Amino acid sequence: MGRLVAAYTSYYAILLIMLISGLWVMWDARRSGKPWGETIVWGLFAVWFIGLGPIIYIYWKKKFG
Repeated sequence: MGRLVAAYTSYYAILLIMLISGLWVMWDARRSGKPWGETIVWGLFAVWFIGLGPIIYIYWKKKFG
């Protein structure tokens, strides 16, 4: 039973991290003046690629403005 609780806890923690990552990238992209379509795509990309999405977004933001 304890292993099942730990598994569910880690599963929900990962999902929460994915959601927060996507929302942060979407918020920052919108604040930077990106159109809604690009904002949504960046948010989905950041959710799908948990750690890599925000890193690539920050890199592209610095390089391409």
